[in-house]
Amino acid sequence: MAITKRSLLLGTGFLLFLLVLAANIGYYGGASYSGKYCTSCHQIRPSYDRWSHSSHRNMDCKECHGSALTLDPAMHATNLRHLYYQVIGRLPNRVLLKDKQVDAIIENCRRCHMGKFAQWTAGGHSAGYAHIFLEENHNRKTLLMDDCLRCHGMFVEGNISDIVSPIDNRGPWDLVNRDFAYRAVIPCLACHQMHSDGQPQKIPNYLDPKGTGQFRRIAVSSLSFYDRRERRHFPVDMLPMPVMKTHGRAVVLSPDPRQRLCYQCHAPEATLEVATGDDRTAIGVHEGIGCLGCHDPHTLDARASCANCHPRLSNCGLDVAKMDTSFRSQASLHNIHFVSCAECHPKGVPKSKRQREIEQRSTLKISQLLANSHSGL
Repeated sequence: MAITKRSLLLGTGFLLFLLVLAANIGYYGGASYSGKYCTSCHQIRPSYDRWSHSSHRNMDCKECHGSALTLDPAMHATNLRHLYYQVIGRLPNRVLLKDKQVDAIIENCRRCHMGKFAQWTAGGHSAGYAHIFLEENHNRKTLLMDDCLRCHGMFVEGNISDIVSPIDNRGPWDLVNRDFAYRAVIPCLACHQMHSDGQPQKIPNYLDPKGTGQFRRIAVSSLSFYDRRERRHFPVDMLPMPVMKTHGRAVVLSPDPRQRLCYQCHAPEATLEVATGDDRTAIGVHEGIGCLGCHDPHTLDARASCANCHPRLSNCGLDVAKMDTSFRSQASLHNIHFVSCAECHPKGVPKSKRQREIEQRSTLKISQLLANSHSGL
């Protein structure tokens, strides 16, 4: 019986299907069993090495990247594409996340870090593209540009014209792709690197109360800034701390290394002068206090900051939370970041109760010494 051309094509196609299926079974089976298996098939070794030293190393790769049983067609399509590139020799220099894949990673973050995710959702860093790029007052004053994406849209593939149109100060403005409307412009991966060096959290030694409480190390190992231009994370210990200035003098800054991350977006102008650009470095009565000394790292809430640091009444005998500052009202002319005693006491700052007590004791001691010297005469 002669083999027809159609039969030959069907047979060849079926054989190719079996080969692809066999490869997929091996690929998925091995990947589901061990993350190290991935390194034997494609250029994933650098990512695996970083993961093996990270605080997530007790979690299998499949927990975040999926397995054969994952019900996500897009994930399977991505993995098959990677397998195809491996077979044909089209190997990338670096394995990079696509913009939409970042959204999937956020969902994985939420699955394990529900509390932190809820706090982030309640804070300003969860803003969507519509909130940032369609704000009329801002767009009329400041021309949108690609540099906006350095902090608001780090993972976007393209430039500002691929996000919003028109690029002018007249408007009206609209998103090029409405699917971007409520996507987060500052996702978890903007400040956290999943494959960064770190130690998994351990159960403390409950027989050592101090080690369990105030001396227990706070894990900050995942904190990194994602640089859009380099398309890589930079850990906080690699980020610079600016030498901030006010009226020609250097400002005392908090030693908290996490503040370096804040400065990457909440940065001053080139003069490094406090309160320029988007800078909020504390001076005045709060000089030396870092961002996270008052703000929760995820909600950004600072409402409990006054009560956390000092008693209710100030040296003036006033309730600090009710003073005329921007802490009480945004309409106040006294910004809580920069407020000083002299703003309300232009003729001189009254002495504190402690200063008055010290002076009274000193005066009394001097009087007693003088009295004793006279009695000796």
